[in-house]
Amino acid sequence: MGACGLFFVKSRQMAAEADRAAVVFHQRLEAGQYDAIFDAAGVDFRTSVKRWEATGLLAAVHIKMGDCKPPAGSLGYFTNTNTSGTRVQLRYRLACANGALDETLVYAPDAGGLRLVGYDFRSPTLILK
Repeated sequence: MGACGLFFVKSRQMAAEADRAAVVFHQRLEAGQYDAIFDAAGVDFRTSVKRWEATGLLAAVHIKMGDCKPPAGSLGYFTNTNTSGTRVQLRYRLACANGALDETLVYAPDAGGLRLVGYDFRSPTLILK
C-alpha cells in the first residue's frame, strides 16, 4: 500500500512539473520559437523527427490556428511507469483565433528535468484550411 501512495505523490509532483514545462512550451509556440522547443525537447523527440520537420509542423499549427490564449491548466494528466521509464501525458484545449486546438504533450524525466518527448494536436481548422 505504501508504494501506491508514494507513486501517487510522485505522479502529482511530476504532473505539476510537466504543467510548468507546458507553460514554457506554449509561450515559445506563441512567440514562434520553434527551434527553442526542439532544442529543449528530450532525446526521444529529437531523434524521432528532424529539426526542420518539427519546426515546420509547429509553425504550421501556429500559423493556421492563429494566436492562442494560454491554457488555464491541463484538462487532465496520465502518468505511466514501466521498465522503459516514466512518462507524464497532459491534455489541453486552447482557444485560438481560428478555433479550438486539442493538444497532448508527453514529458519524460532526464538529468535536466522533464523534457518534451511527444506532441500531438487536433483541430478541424487544421484539416479545413
